[in-house]
Amino acid sequence: MANPLKRLGKAKIKIGSMLLETMPGATLDVGGVARATQVGANAVLGFSETPKQSRVECSVSLRKGVSVQELHTEDATVTFEGDTGQVWSIRNAWSVETPVVNSGDGTARCVYEGLPAEEVV
Repeated sequence: MANPLKRLGKAKIKIGSMLLETMPGATLDVGGVARATQVGANAVLGFSETPKQSRVECSVSLRKGVSVQELHTEDATVTFEGDTGQVWSIRNAWSVETPVVNSGDGTARCVYEGLPAEEVV
C-alpha cells in the first residue's frame, strides 16, 4: 500500500508509447473551465466561464537517436504520470510550437495542448 503522506515529486511523460526523458520541472495544466470575475461599478457581480485547453510543458534531454521532429506532433495521446500514481491523459493533443533545442543544457523544450486532460483512475 502506498504511503498516504507521499506528495508529487516526479512525473513520467509519454507521447503515444514513447517515454520522454524529461528534466525536472515538467508542468500540467489540466484545462477544463476558466472563470473570469465580473466586477460592476459598485460590487462584484459574479463570474463567467469559458472553455480552457490542457497544456503540458517539459524539457526533453537530447541524446543520439532522439528525433526532435517526432516530438513535434499534431495528433498524439500525451500521458502525464506522477510518482503518486496519479495519471492524466490528453487525447488528440498537438505540439503548440516546434521544439526549441538548447545546446547549453542539452534539451529540447516542448509544449503540448489539447482537450481538457482526463484523470485516469
